[in-house]
Amino acid sequence: MKNKVLVVDDSTMWRNTLKTALEKAGFTVETAVDGIDALNRFFHFLPDVLVTDYLMPRMNAIQLTQLIRSYSSFQNVGILILTGTSDFVNEFWAKKSGANLFLKKSSNLKGLIERIMEFAAKSTFHSGWHRDIYKTHEIPFGELSDILEEKLKIEAINRELLSLLKNIEDEDRVIAYTTDLIKDFVNFKSILWLLISPVGGRIYSLPKIGNSTDELKKLLIGRLLKPLTPSRWHYSGISSKLEPIEFDQALSFPLKVNGEENGLVLIEGAENKSSLEGFMDYALESLSLLASTLNNFWEQKTASTIDFLTSLFNRRSGIMKIKELLMLHERTKIPFTIGMLDIDDFKSVNDTYGHNVGDEALREFGKAVSDSLRETDMACRYGGEEFLVVFPGAGINEARRIVERLKENFAKIDWNKLLSLNLQITFSTGLAAVKEGMGLYDIIEKADKALYMAKSSGKNCIKIEE
Repeated sequence: MKNKVLVVDDSTMWRNTLKTALEKAGFTVETAVDGIDALNRFFHFLPDVLVTDYLMPRMNAIQLTQLIRSYSSFQNVGILILTGTSDFVNEFWAKKSGANLFLKKSSNLKGLIERIMEFAAKSTFHSGWHRDIYKTHEIPFGELSDILEEKLKIEAINRELLSLLKNIEDEDRVIAYTTDLIKDFVNFKSILWLLISPVGGRIYSLPKIGNSTDELKKLLIGRLLKPLTPSRWHYSGISSKLEPIEFDQALSFPLKVNGEENGLVLIEGAENKSSLEGFMDYALESLSLLASTLNNFWEQKTASTIDFLTSLFNRRSGIMKIKELLMLHERTKIPFTIGMLDIDDFKSVNDTYGHNVGDEALREFGKAVSDSLRETDMACRYGGEEFLVVFPGAGINEARRIVERLKENFAKIDWNKLLSLNLQITFSTGLAAVKEGMGLYDIIEKADKALYMAKSSGKNCIKIEE
């Protein structure tokens, strides 16, 4: 099916000439007599292509184009502006208007119509999805003042959204504020946010829900066109103690910048779906920019704190965490334990099978550690095949139980299936609990001594330094 075209011109001759030529070529065509008439017809006809005269009563083509481009659902509409031979269009505004092409009306009518039809036929303007969703503005614009009010609304919402970037270091807060802003316009039952990049995927639920993280990942990633596989995942607002909810009637909105997906917003139980769609049409571009900026900040932060091979924290991050807990312990006496973990005979793995196999062993160990720890625990790659784990609020016995769980999970890895090698890889652990008057290197040294005891006792065991 050929594209739908809206022709706008205050000249009856030009309107009828273009309409007749385009309809003969198989296009579906509607016409408008000025800028405000064009805007009203645009929202109900939902064309793929707009062909508009530059100078028109009540609103010119650049104003019309800028307002249309303010809506996220009309970013792919093809816009061609026709100018008179005597019209002067400033180059800056021509570029910034959002139009795809400017053509001068000329005496060579046949050649001009051919160029217009060539433009109208471009398949890239056939953006389908907006037709099914956005039947915006049941009440027509009457005067230019109505349109100015509309533009001010759009600009106010987008300014409010982009102002949240001042809180970029606190992603949870940005998501909470953005959710509150949406709720100011339309009430809903639940909202899920997915922010995703190769480095990190984050899922936020407001309010808290009891759905499993695997279920939510499948639900959200399944709505992306080009799903990614992040190195790490972070979840907020998800608790197994709460009831799960259904998302059968949810509306989803992709967060894309320049065709790149930065995430998704999924909203269940909207009281007024058309109001929600209308708000998102105003706000989606700014929401997408917000998501892109949050992803970039997350990646930069991750690069400075995460070990790229194991996806655990790096040594510096682990040291900073222990310092933080030592200061907390000094004030509150809250206990914590640290563990030094070392993969047994790792050098022989590298020497026998090569460093690629060694790297894979480290990656799998990192995954096993992440899967086995509590949400409050922290693990870092301390150096080589040595790892440091911090157990906030835990005594020796609780930390030992967590490491035993890690040992069980690590022992389940099928190295033959993974690497086609008959490997047996184990690790040794030394644990030390904080005591009064300890400094940073006191507690690390105690855990190191316990690790040495584990190595000396035959490896693949846990030892405690009292």
